[in-house]
Amino acid sequence: MKASYLNENSGVSNLDLKIVKVNADVALTNDMSGSIVLVHPTATTEVDLPAIASAPIGWNCTIILTEDGDGSDAGMNQKVNIDFGSGNDVVGHTVAVDGDAGDIAVDGDDYIACSANATPGDRFDIFTDGSRWYVNGLVADASECPFATAAG
Repeated sequence: MKASYLNENSGVSNLDLKIVKVNADVALTNDMSGSIVLVHPTATTEVDLPAIASAPIGWNCTIILTEDGDGSDAGMNQKVNIDFGSGNDVVGHTVAVDGDAGDIAVDGDDYIACSANATPGDRFDIFTDGSRWYVNGLVADASECPFATAAG
């Protein structure tokens, strides 16, 4: 008989999501893998991913921008920078719901630089295979959350 891997009796995992709420600069750690990181910035905020050399294969997180009230287009009011680490290979793209073409990570991009005009609910699913970062983003306006060589 095949046992269920993800159930409350497996001893391997629980069924609850790991939620991390941040409102200032934060360095994510290896033990935060699998977390949903809700970023509600009170000032320009940087979210640093773990060093890729020490992050285990399969390390992953979802980063979601949020604000006090319900989402409003261009309603973040503060910048959020997601830092992949200098010189790391980043593969991925963002898709925008406003009809923009989206954005693609290119050589030299070390950040996703979300402007103060980003939208609560913009999200980025990130994981590593041990040698590079992979990103899939869903945003309201791709021009407000571009891949970039430097923080915004």
